[in-house]
Amino acid sequence: MRRWFLLLLVLLLLVGCSKFKPPPVTPVYLIVIDTLRTDSLGVYGGKRPTPFLDEFAKQAVVFDNCLSTSSWTVPSVASLFTGMYPFHHGTVKAVQDQGKVLSQQELSAGNQTMAEVFKDAGYRTYGVSANGHIVKRYGFAQGFDEYDEYNFLAKEVVAGSWAGMLPRVTGEVRFGQPTFVMLFYFDPHHPYIPQDPYIDQYYPGWEKHERADEMYSIGFTEMHKKGEFDKEPELYNIIRALYDSEVAGMDVHLAQVIPQLPRVDDAIVVIVSDHGESFGEQGKILHGNNLHQQETHVPLIIKLPHNRLAGTRIAAPVSLVDVLPTLAALVKAKTSPRVDGVSLLPLLAGRELKDRPIFLHLDMPWAQHRGMVRWPHKIIVRADQSNSVFDLSADPLEERDLAGSQDAQQLDTWLKEIAEKTENDVHFPPRVLTDEMTTDMRDKLRGLGYLN
Repeated sequence: MRRWFLLLLVLLLLVGCSKFKPPPVTPVYLIVIDTLRTDSLGVYGGKRPTPFLDEFAKQAVVFDNCLSTSSWTVPSVASLFTGMYPFHHGTVKAVQDQGKVLSQQELSAGNQTMAEVFKDAGYRTYGVSANGHIVKRYGFAQGFDEYDEYNFLAKEVVAGSWAGMLPRVTGEVRFGQPTFVMLFYFDPHHPYIPQDPYIDQYYPGWEKHERADEMYSIGFTEMHKKGEFDKEPELYNIIRALYDSEVAGMDVHLAQVIPQLPRVDDAIVVIVSDHGESFGEQGKILHGNNLHQQETHVPLIIKLPHNRLAGTRIAAPVSLVDVLPTLAALVKAKTSPRVDGVSLLPLLAGRELKDRPIFLHLDMPWAQHRGMVRWPHKIIVRADQSNSVFDLSADPLEERDLAGSQDAQQLDTWLKEIAEKTENDVHFPPRVLTDEMTTDMRDKLRGLGYLN
């Protein structure tokens, strides 16, 4: 009897000392905002303020020169999820029409994804995707315990799904369960839906323009193809105002979501984009056109637990492939040896990542480009063998091509490095998945290089 009494007393003392505190955990929240151009945020010098994200950035580490691995969603998100460049994960092709994906390469199950890294480390994993490319069918839900997906829909659907998951996540985090959450927003991807009251602030009277209805639908892409933007350059300002109004709407939305994340003060919160957007640069609109900065320079903001290193800005160039190894290092998780990215923790400690090139890749029927950044130079190689060289420190908008004046020996060294380092070496080749298509459609896709 006395032994049982002593045992009970010890248990009570242990409980009393713990004060019922759960074991320490580090929740991780990854927020991906599709098509978020860096200069659309005030914190990156944008002309139109984004009050919440600008303030959030003051509590976080801001990476000034993060580059996507490509200029459109499928290859760049595959890189974000695997830490590998597109020429190593191989998931680079898809076709979609009028909001329906007709054909896409599946991210191979042989690749270890970010969600699988966290799951192997004991985390519960939750995901919501509003982008029809980033879905289970195409391999992007690997490692998630729960994954809700939608076909190119606005932020409200993400909010609805997250509201359904939130009670479970809150309970798990409260009782010490490590949790990883990924929220993938489709906004502000085109078609740009005008957001009140911002659109009237950014372009008063825009709706009175004779082509207003086409400007916030897919119609403006046809207008651009017909050369109407060249005849009336003001059209670029209208679509940019529509786009920026969507960014402002996302800013307000995140001001509601982020403060309510369970144990957000203890958490790692990452805000990142998959690619940028063109608004007339090089005569292009939208994305997936090239590897220039407006389409590949993306925001990367990481809030550490308890706002450690708040206000730190990192000027060194980094890549989307670095996000996975950085998060893994922060929570002491293990990643695949095939990861191309590196942990950015040395940069946070004030050290340099010396002699480190960053690579870019685009494989579209209309654009086969490969690129490399050896700061401050960015080199782009195209399928037609034309080359471009830019000094990003002196010319961040890439308005002065230095290829013609570049030292020939140095340029040859860069070109050889790009050819060697970006050679396709896909360990787990992706499958091509297609919906039911007509013979004509299959022939067209085969001609474009999407089908074998």
